[in-house]
Amino acid sequence: MIKFFRHIRKRLLSEGKTGKYFKYAIGEILLVMIGILLALQANNWNNSRLEANREQTILRNLRSDFNDNLTELNRIYEGTEESYRSSVRLLEIIKGESPINPEEVEALLNSIINGFFSLDLNSASIDEIINSGSLSILKDVKLREHISNWPFIVSDSEDDIEIYYDYMFNFLIPSLSNKTTLRNTAIPAFLMKRLDIPQVSRSKFKLDYNKTLRALEFENEIYVNALNLVYVLDNYKKIEAYLNDTLKLIESNIE
Repeated sequence: MIKFFRHIRKRLLSEGKTGKYFKYAIGEILLVMIGILLALQANNWNNSRLEANREQTILRNLRSDFNDNLTELNRIYEGTEESYRSSVRLLEIIKGESPINPEEVEALLNSIINGFFSLDLNSASIDEIINSGSLSILKDVKLREHISNWPFIVSDSEDDIEIYYDYMFNFLIPSLSNKTTLRNTAIPAFLMKRLDIPQVSRSKFKLDYNKTLRALEFENEIYVNALNLVYVLDNYKKIEAYLNDTLKLIESNIE
């Protein structure tokens, strides 16, 4: 097409038709400009299409991770709540006057010590978005804000879990060494099954739990443990609300 216009220009110049020459020259320029604009528009459309596809991939990955995290959270919450309930039950036994049943106490301690697991959230898709600078691909401003809040949500949870773990393993469990027969608090069954090793037998030592457990010091220790678990459970509820709210936003943006 451009060669065609060039041929016409030469003919018009040779014939001395300068006015028509300029019209054709302008037409040629316009044609080139229109071609450039169309190419840019096509390129922009293609980039938009690729970005939209990329956004949908990100959203689907987020949905998968958030659903997995909700499943994991529910499982961990149940175990943590059971640990709390066992602490409350043990506090009632300490306060009571009936003879203490050693087997019940040991089962409760087993639940308190072995029933709690820290929350291990899957952050693969969010980490990829943040680290690669792909957050801007998400068109929904509210969803971007929710994703940006992820590090703060996780950090708050980790702080309370760390406080609980520090108290449990550095204070509470060592304090039980002269109050209970820790050997009778069974090693978690799932570990024994996975490792396929012999179970530890029960202790032959006998303690009078009515004397070793019914003390203000021990009551305070179990109470602090229960209090720490309350903070952990409260954080888990906040995470659950965050996951559900963000998941709704993700679902609303998936085509």
